[in-house]
Amino acid sequence: MTSSEPTVDGRTVAELAARPGYAALLAAVRSRLEAGGDPETITLRDLDDEARAALADLLGRRRLPGRTVRVHLPELDAKLRASRVDAGLVEVLEAVGGPLGDRRAARFRKQQAWAALWHVEHTTLARPQIAAWFDELRASGVLRRLTPGPDDARELLEQALAVIAQLPARGVARSVLAADATGDPHALDHGRPLSTLVLRGAARLVDRDGVPAAARDRRQLWADVGVICDPLSSSVLVCGLRLSGIDIVAAACNDHAGFGVPLRLTLHQLQATDRDNDGLRTPHSRVQVCENPAVVAAAAHHLDADEPAVPLVCTDGMPDVACDRLLSALADAGVELAFHGDFDWGGVRIGNLLASRFGAVPWRFTAADYRRAVSTAAPAQPLSGSPVDAVWDAGLTRVMRETGRAVSEEQLLDVLIGDLLPQSSHSAPGPT
Repeated sequence: MTSSEPTVDGRTVAELAARPGYAALLAAVRSRLEAGGDPETITLRDLDDEARAALADLLGRRRLPGRTVRVHLPELDAKLRASRVDAGLVEVLEAVGGPLGDRRAARFRKQQAWAALWHVEHTTLARPQIAAWFDELRASGVLRRLTPGPDDARELLEQALAVIAQLPARGVARSVLAADATGDPHALDHGRPLSTLVLRGAARLVDRDGVPAAARDRRQLWADVGVICDPLSSSVLVCGLRLSGIDIVAAACNDHAGFGVPLRLTLHQLQATDRDNDGLRTPHSRVQVCENPAVVAAAAHHLDADEPAVPLVCTDGMPDVACDRLLSALADAGVELAFHGDFDWGGVRIGNLLASRFGAVPWRFTAADYRRAVSTAAPAQPLSGSPVDAVWDAGLTRVMRETGRAVSEEQLLDVLIGDLLPQSSHSAPGPT
């Protein structure tokens, strides 16, 4: 039985479909035929009383068939041709509901399209973290949940790859990133499908365990990969930092440093300083960089406001856009940056970034320092996560793997604060 253009008089078909039970009967037959193949006999199930009566009437039978009945299609076709409709079964079905489709073939084509979706080549997939993100998307089925079909999924995946290829960025606005990839500046807003995919990739890039639920933490994740949600939410914590100049940011830094009080500088303030001055200027030749705010809090507690202390900048985890902007400005001004972090793989990643991006040197953050820390810090937590090679000291990674213990900055506050206290009473910290 083959499909053809409908030749049935519309009024006659309409009259037929309007009779009690006929519409349901024809819909059941159509559904079975569209399931695929070209059967001579079909089984109709769960027919209601009116559909059973319509089938009995059409076939010329005195008794109603059961709710489940086998129908010989050539017989049904012949009965329709012999009736006032004067047309075959396929012609009637197509006149009522349009051309018949092969749903089994359509499902197969759709499955092929979904499978082909993952055979994509993109340069950013060479990065191990992004390859892992790509595999996770394929295994999780998130693209099927976010899109109505494979064509939309392919477009979304291509957009996500285009965005992730630009990460980590160096202070790009989220709306600009979205507009470049899609033409829609809101495509990366929270809750949009593209944002859902890209944030998963961002979490992989900074070795986070999934995408955080809290809005503040999501903004921090964006900041960790150099994307600005807004210039006021990105900030960097400093203590004892003095700047040269007469602008409001220099005044704020100098006032807080004079009282030994920490200060948060927003990206907006740092951008204003860039506009108002020919680069950042500072009297410091060296600035210490730590990972955790607890070091800043402890330093502020011990510092004497009457004596200048060694300036301190806190990355608060992976440096966000504001921190990146400040450290870059300090490095451009010729300031030596000396960094410390947690003795864990996340801390090593941060150290690698600071060393490679700003030419920073370690501050009590070598293999020898780690051995001393492990011997004095108790209790030490077990190391977890994927090992990372320290670019500034190959021996650090080796001894960390052998020892298998993590030491946080909070466990080393005494020695770190000793380095930050005024040099008149303590020796200057060396780049160890």
